[in-house]
Amino acid sequence: MFCDKKLDCAKDPLTPAEKSSMDSHIAVNGKANLKSWCRAYPMYATSVQRCIVDGNPRGYAQEMFQSQQKMKLTSADAIYCFVAGHCNNTEVTEATTQVEASAICDKLYGQRWTQIGWNDFMGVLAELSTTHHVPKEWNVTGWNSIVKLARHEAEISAMTACAMGNFQCDLAYCKMNYCNSPEFVSKFGNLSWSYPD
Repeated sequence: MFCDKKLDCAKDPLTPAEKSSMDSHIAVNGKANLKSWCRAYPMYATSVQRCIVDGNPRGYAQEMFQSQQKMKLTSADAIYCFVAGHCNNTEVTEATTQVEASAICDKLYGQRWTQIGWNDFMGVLAELSTTHHVPKEWNVTGWNSIVKLARHEAEISAMTACAMGNFQCDLAYCKMNYCNSPEFVSKFGNLSWSYPD
């Protein structure tokens, strides 16, 4: 899969300059950078095969859920799905192409998704395993502050999916595994609604 012409990681591996550039900007020339998945290899190899190479969001959703279950990340992903608004999104379907998804990303995030970098996303992942760094100006005082932090992290994750070309597959993943699951809806469904900042 990582030898497929869409990624071509074996024949044309990422150069040190490309890796360095991705630290601050994953997207290239305002477009999703499918080759960014070479940086994540071999993690999620089968999921990437389903989404990027096969164009099969449903297969991606199944593979990703199995991977995330093994790593005990399903609750974190459920929060992402609800807070990012993926469960309320009716524009993205299983038939949505990567190009169409990029246009939807433009509508949702403007050009900010083209400015997201690997370091931004790695910061979110690091936050999941450590104490959250909350900017002082956020004045954390309760539930609304926690939702604001979750929204910030979910937005970075969603924009990273836009930049890496798997946004449409992330929505299929959310809808198939979390949005209609009684277990996850009862725990996190309230996060899909707006809270004042």
